[in-house]
Amino acid sequence: MRAPATTLLSAALALAFSASGALAQDVTHATQRLELHGDAPAGCVANSARASKQVGTVYQDNGPTGGVVTFPNLVDESTAAARASSIELALPVVCNTSHLITVRSYNGALVRQGAGGANSAGGFSESQAYNVDLQWQNLTAQLGGASSNAAIAYGQPAKGDLIVDIAVPRGTQPLVAGTYTDAVVVEIRPTN
Repeated sequence: MRAPATTLLSAALALAFSASGALAQDVTHATQRLELHGDAPAGCVANSARASKQVGTVYQDNGPTGGVVTFPNLVDESTAAARASSIELALPVVCNTSHLITVRSYNGALVRQGAGGANSAGGFSESQAYNVDLQWQNLTAQLGGASSNAAIAYGQPAKGDLIVDIAVPRGTQPLVAGTYTDAVVVEIRPTN
């Protein structure tokens, strides 16, 4: 009669183990929820400009912070008036939100270092006007004449080339000898 007791004990142990496993965990399915969070701060990035369409100009790239446009022969030797000169700069820009692009000139013209006024005696000038045209996403802004700043407001994210055209028109008055300078600042900033 020993065999039936062993069989009964084995059956009871098997039932006990299967019941405790079922109460502890469902081994066929488990769920965990993981939440992921990230932040993309509003920002605009401009990279080094590429120069093209250069007429009477030389461009030195100083990286994403700017560059130098030089007019090596600013004046015509026979008239001493400014030669027509121009350059197109393409700045690769990425803005991940609405943004404002502004351009401003410190002097509003190329002005002779040490100049005493807008015009010197004898019909000579100590300044030479120039124009800056911005083109961005089919919008334009112009700096020149009486305006020393201009802006383009863009209401959504965008990427592409910001085109900056700088043009010195042919002068009508001779320029006093010297070095003529100005600084143009293009600023691209998020508006959100």
